Formats: sequence, C-alpha cells, structure tokens
Amino acid sequence: MLLRIGNVEAEIKVACVMSAPRLGFLDNFFCVSTALAPHKISPVKVSGAFWGQCLQRGMEQVIDTHDVVLVVDYDTVFSSRTVEAMLALLMHSGMDALAPLQIKRESDCLMFCPKNIDVTTVTTVQEDWFKQPVQPVLTAHFGLTFIRTEALKKMQKPWFVPSANAIGEYTPEHGGYLDEDLYFWKSFCAAGNKLGMATNISVGHAELMVTWPSREAKGPKIHQHTTEYWNSGQKAPEGTWGAI
Repeated sequence: MLLRIGNVEAEIKVACVMSAPRLGFLDNFFCVSTALAPHKISPVKVSGAFWGQCLQRGMEQVIDTHDVVLVVDYDTVFSSRTVEAMLALLMHSGMDALAPLQIKRESDCLMFCPKNIDVTTVTTVQEDWFKQPVQPVLTAHFGLTFIRTEALKKMQKPWFVPSANAIGEYTPEHGGYLDEDLYFWKSFCAAGNKLGMATNISVGHAELMVTWPSREAKGPKIHQHTTEYWNSGQKAPEGTWGAI
C-alpha cells in the first residue's frame, strides 16, 4: 500500500486477514471490497468454527511476507479513507498495533481498556484523554486493527486462548472468564509490544435489530436487539402496538 504523508511516500506491505463465517453481512463485505481496492489490498479469508484459530492461521500466512497485518471483523463498517488514516497514524505513532474507536454491540461501551485505570470501578475517561491522537491501551478489538508483523513474531503461540472462570463457566453474570481476543492483547503487551487506540478515528459496528410498530407518542417504532428478544422468551418490547 502506497502511503503519502506530506511530501514523503512509502510503500508498506499490508495484508488484510479476516476470520469469516460461511454466511455474513453484505454491508461489511462491500465495505471491505470498496475500501481495500483503492489501496490494492486483497483480503485473506479464513473460515472455520473457531475464530481465534482461523485468525492465527491467516496471520501466519502473511507474517513473513508483509510489514503490517490489517485485521477486519465481518461486521465492521468503514471506508478507504479510514484505512489510509489508520495506517498513517500507526506509522507516525510508533505503536506496534493500532485500533480505532468502536462501540460494543448491544452496549454503550467503547471496546478498549486504558492503561492505569481499574475498569472494575472506572468506566469513563476524562475529555483530555481524546486530545492526543493516540493513547496507549491494554486491550482493544479486531474491527479494523493494524498490527506490525514484527510484533507478532515476539509472541508465544498459541495467540488466542479462551479460559473459563473459577467455576468453569463463561457466563457474563458470573464474570471472571477470559475471551480469546483479550488473551491475545494481554499476550501482545506482555511480549513488550505497544498497543494504541486512535482517539479520533472510529469505525461502525453492524448489529441486527428488530423493529416493532409503537403505540407511544414519542415515535412510530421501537427497536429491540435480537439477543433481547430471545433472552426475554420471544417477547416484544413494552409499548409495542398489537404484540401477541
């Protein structure tokens, strides 16, 4: 990928890797094709039942032939300008990996863990935090994340390992378990690599919603997450018109 910053040009070998299911979101797939084509990047798709194993295999395919791996989730929404801005910021910042701001699905939370903050008691950052273009973080996501291949080579394998909590469960209500993506970032930083968050670049996160007609005056429709529908015993949200 040809990167231009001011009067300086550099050719950086970027490989895009996706751990993708057999079926997925067409909005995302068209984002990938239209955003990567101008930069002459062809994505490597790896499919299988185990997300982490697929992603590791994809990275291993390009680790010795490319400078940077761009990891894309199959539900991320972004443009070619986002790709260019992220790569430029990665090169300028000196970080070993860089992720944009992204909201967790069915949540109001951004997906990162800042340094020097106890996330069990603090869930916000000060406004000054966003004044720096890049902030060091402990964890991020794989929505549209650039990772230097030299940083991957410092890590011990396997790169993605989930672990249950003390009672052998993965249930959110009990907590204490570790997903394989967070395991990756903890191992990444433990290997001496620097992970950064781009504080002024964001990407979208596609999520499926159910729309119901509303009986309330504040609007003609009500949105409901599909997870809420199934977890509630297939009940429409309160205020739905004519729900049975």
